[in-house]
Amino acid sequence: MNGNLKPLLNIGPLPRGGNGQTPGSTGGTDNQMSGASFRILIDTQDWDKTLLINSPGQSGDPKSPFYRNLFETWANDQYFPGYYTKKNILGVKASKILLLPK
Repeated sequence: MNGNLKPLLNIGPLPRGGNGQTPGSTGGTDNQMSGASFRILIDTQDWDKTLLINSPGQSGDPKSPFYRNLFETWANDQYFPGYYTKKNILGVKASKILLLPK
């Protein structure tokens, strides 16, 4: 990896317990070698109770504040709400992008 890119892309490590026999394990090495980086729990009776996590974040751009913002949450087996109703989505949105056809 290019030496200039490594500080931008490298966000770890954070300790993760267990090994390949542990439920929810992401491997027994310094790098994730197995396990889920994305998890979702859906309550179909109340979609706004959905919980999810995606590591390291929701952006593929290392310069974005959302590139690494979920890494610690993921490493600690925590989740954030995944809202479905417009009211709840608007209550937590960071920005709005309006796409218009040409």
